[in-house]
Formats: sequence, C-alpha cells, structure tokens
Amino acid sequence: MIKIVSFVLLFLGHSFVFAQFNAKKATQLNLSSFESNSYEFSTLVYDLDENSYLYYNDSLIQKKYTPASTFKIPNTIIGLENGIIDSANFLMKWDGVKRENAKWNADQTLNQAFRNSTIWYFQKLAKQIGRDKMQEGLNLLNYGNKTIGDSIDQFWLNGTLKISMLDQVGFLTNIIKRKYKLNPNTYDCLLQIMKYNLSYQYVVYCKTGWGQQGSEDIGWLVGMVIKNGKQYAFATLITTNDYKKFDMATLRYKITKAALDNLK
Repeated sequence: MIKIVSFVLLFLGHSFVFAQFNAKKATQLNLSSFESNSYEFSTLVYDLDENSYLYYNDSLIQKKYTPASTFKIPNTIIGLENGIIDSANFLMKWDGVKRENAKWNADQTLNQAFRNSTIWYFQKLAKQIGRDKMQEGLNLLNYGNKTIGDSIDQFWLNGTLKISMLDQVGFLTNIIKRKYKLNPNTYDCLLQIMKYNLSYQYVVYCKTGWGQQGSEDIGWLVGMVIKNGKQYAFATLITTNDYKKFDMATLRYKITKAALDNLK
C-alpha cells in the first residue's frame, strides 16, 4: 500500500512546498482502485479559484523527473516567442528518415506534431531556437531545473532537464493566469494545440509524455481544465520498472479523469 503522509504534519514542518502557493487546503482523493504492484502513480489537481489541492500519493509530487514530451509545451512557447514558428499551422518538412511511429513519417504542422508527439519536429525547433535563446526561455518560465546540458535536441529526453509534478502544476497555473510576459498570440496558439476534450463536462488542455530515467519508465499527463467557469491545473505521473505489464498510455488518462471527476 502507498503511504500517504499527513498534510497536517507537512504544513507544520519545513520540507514541504505547498506553501509556495499559500494553499488553504489539500484533500486526499480515493484512487486506491488504480493501485498495482506493477507501477506507482500520483496525481495532483490545483484549484485556482479556491487555492486548494486534490491529490493522491504525495510521495512523488516533489521528486524531479524527465519531462519527456510534456516539454513540447515550453518548447512551443519559446519557439513562438523567438519567431521560429508563428502559428499552429507552421509546417516543417519531414527529413525522409522512417521512424517507429508511422504518424511521424510525413510533413508536420505544429498542431499535428504536438498531437502526434512528433519528436523530430521539436528537436528541429530546439536546434533553430539555439542554446542561448532556449536558456533564456527556461529561465523566463522558471521551468524545472532549467538545465540544458550538452545536447540542445536531447536534454528533455535524456534526463538532463528535470521537473516535479508540483513544478508542472505551477508552470501550468501561470499559463492559465497568463502571468508570463508573453505575446498574447503565444498563449492563444498554445491553447489551440493543447485542447483535448476528455469529457463533455469540461474542457481540457493537456500533453502526454513518456520517457526513461535510469531503469524506470516515466509516464506523464499534464494540463489545464475549465469546468463551470472554474480553472484548474493538474499533473499525473506514473513510474514503473516494467511498462509491458500494463497499458500506461491509457492508464494516464483513466487516472486523470477519475481525479477530475471529483471537481465540484
């Protein structure tokens, strides 16, 4: 069983960082039906209006992991802000190299590449942004540990760049609030490509990610929700040493939807 640490003790202590949002409360969700010996998971939902959290398994939320394809969110922002790309329809030509995902083996617009999680598109974008502009963007967004390392087209995949669930939620909260000094068109384009209807009851803007960190596979689903005029940011994380024992791609959505269904 997953050990859930008391939030009362955490608020009295000095090691926990919910205080960075000055949250009024944090409520534990009942998602135990998703527990398995094959993986560990956590989910975190932040209510912007109530300044409160819903969560399951707080043991993972401060640990930093590779963002994998969730980095396509800040990569898009930095590309737009530097004029490398200019809209959801910005087209990049396929290099002709056949890759494991058939959807990647064609010319891609930004919108298609984001939805298909086309790695080569965003690697090419990162190269065109360049190290200096990329670092400026990471600093502006205060994204994770802000570390690029030696490879401009691999750092979000190879474990150099790391980010926690709490950091993801804070980053997405700032996007919802439009707190970053970005061109309004950047925000509009980002929301256009992130929009994904998980349920007719609410609108979801999200991105998945799947990467490796040491011997573990890391599965992400992060995003923002608008429901009944209220706004939320969320992050779901799955870690496993044997992803072949379950369907991680689908499980990310099931866990997240179960958490979002608790929204009043």
